[in-house]
Amino acid sequence: QYYDAQGLVVHSTQAGILMARALVATARQPGILQEQQTALLQEAMSLCRQAISQARQHNLQGEIYKGHYLLGGIFALQNNLLKATKHYAAAIGQIERMLDDLVYDLSPAFLHTTWAVYEDMIALRLQQSRPEKAFSTLEQARSMALRQHLYGHSIMHRENEQAGKAVSPMVLRTQYELRDWQEQHRKYSTLLAEIDPSLSPELNRDIIVIELKRCEEKLNELLERLYLYEASLPSRSPASRSRKAGRREQAASRIQRIDIAQVRQHLSADHLLLSYYMHQGKLVIFAITAEDLLVHELPDGQAELEHLLLILHANFQAQGWFGASGSQKTISRLLKKLYDLLIAPAASLLPSSSGYLTIVPYDSLHKLPFHALCDGSHYLIENYRINYLPASSLLTHLAQRNSQQNDPAETSARFPLVFGYSDHGHLQRVQDEAKTIASLLGGDCYNEEEATIARLIQQAPSSLIIHLATHGQSRLDAPNFSYVRLADGQLNAIDASSLDLQHCELVTLSGCETGLALSGGGDEQLGLARAFLAAGAASLVISLWSVEDTSTNELMQHFYQHLLQGESKVQALRSAQCNLLRQADSVYAHPYFWAAFRLVGDVGPLKYRTNQKS
Repeated sequence: QYYDAQGLVVHSTQAGILMARALVATARQPGILQEQQTALLQEAMSLCRQAISQARQHNLQGEIYKGHYLLGGIFALQNNLLKATKHYAAAIGQIERMLDDLVYDLSPAFLHTTWAVYEDMIALRLQQSRPEKAFSTLEQARSMALRQHLYGHSIMHRENEQAGKAVSPMVLRTQYELRDWQEQHRKYSTLLAEIDPSLSPELNRDIIVIELKRCEEKLNELLERLYLYEASLPSRSPASRSRKAGRREQAASRIQRIDIAQVRQHLSADHLLLSYYMHQGKLVIFAITAEDLLVHELPDGQAELEHLLLILHANFQAQGWFGASGSQKTISRLLKKLYDLLIAPAASLLPSSSGYLTIVPYDSLHKLPFHALCDGSHYLIENYRINYLPASSLLTHLAQRNSQQNDPAETSARFPLVFGYSDHGHLQRVQDEAKTIASLLGGDCYNEEEATIARLIQQAPSSLIIHLATHGQSRLDAPNFSYVRLADGQLNAIDASSLDLQHCELVTLSGCETGLALSGGGDEQLGLARAFLAAGAASLVISLWSVEDTSTNELMQHFYQHLLQGESKVQALRSAQCNLLRQADSVYAHPYFWAAFRLVGDVGPLKYRTNQKS
């Protein structure tokens, strides 16, 4: 009442929602009488409706979704599932209208705070025995920022180019400032990597670390500012604005309206898609084929999974077991248990031998090499061609991309680009790897001091294949600064996302931890891989842990040899991994050596070689 009297509408609306939450919490307490609970919930509903009405009048978008979400929870508590569904859907609709106004890198942070709405809607759909609706809600939010960028940003980019749009002075100034700070960051990261206190006592390591941190904070600030400026740029004319807004709205509706029928359009008769989800200790598996949908729920599956993953990663990280038969047996038992938990429930829908298996992981499952799971006699990769996607709906994006890039003349004019950087001799085989692969592909090879970020930025737009053999590191504390090292510094996720890879068929990041990422809101995978996908790469080959130099060299040679024999990307990686794991007398048969790398994205063969041969 005080807030109303003072005309403080925002505070009044927020207070109403807080009071409604308190009433609902009281109504949930054990031992409360039915009549008291009903009265409390009725009062909470009245407060919610009043808050939603006020919020609409004053355009308080956040309070609108919070009011609907709370109403949905109240109706769910009363077992009125239809009305709960209605209000959860209204809350999600409001959240996505707000997401349209957020810049690319802020969406995951916002979704992190609103993710509970999607979780409750998914749980409600499963409770209603509507698994197809539960899957649609999950896919609606999964990797939304990446999907918005791929669909929406590419449309605006093409329109701006076609219109010859002048760059705003504010954008131009921010771009130059961003470039300067990136140079500073590279300088300090190179100093930190090369510092030897015994030879350079005047260089203080702590000071360099502080300067690096300052650079990272400034770069994040500039990146956010740049996205805001670009998002607010006006179009040249009202007609142009109208056409562009219409096309962007169409793109947004394609992102939001995701159903199982869209996914099935891109699944062949011998193709199974496994999409995973976890909530409140429950593990949910959606198994989808061109004809069937199977949903398997394990009430206590998340705890069992996390326990097994912890032991598995500890074994992979241990350094004293290389080649030890005891370790192999321990790993095999773990991989069998994980197979029983994650794959066996969908065994009835598994494709025939050499069929396709697409994995859409969730949360901690992004760090699991599914292709190394074992049924007791064979690894999964021995039976199937396996690729990964951050979201099932990217099948549609990849199909559209392939249909738009079928010009043989344009493809044959582009060539592979191969970099090898040994990090001052620490990686002994990367130069050999780079030279061999460049020779196989007939591409340009740059080793050591020639392998620079500047050269990559310059040549990436004309490269159909990019192979980077170097040291990599995941930065889960600051995903924008996960990197691969080149001669002039760290190529981080900010650099990678600004590359022009619209014509790139394949990016191989042959280094350590290039596929590790931080899970943000909406299960957005924040790190290097997302940056390369956002830049336009159709496929990535990336690693899940610190890889061994010599085995990686051998794996990559096999991979490209099979690619050039006409095999698809997914089959070529499968063949290369099987080559290593079937070396019975070799230490490389251990999953540590061959299972780190996985294929994300498009599975098809290289157009580059196909077109050259034709």
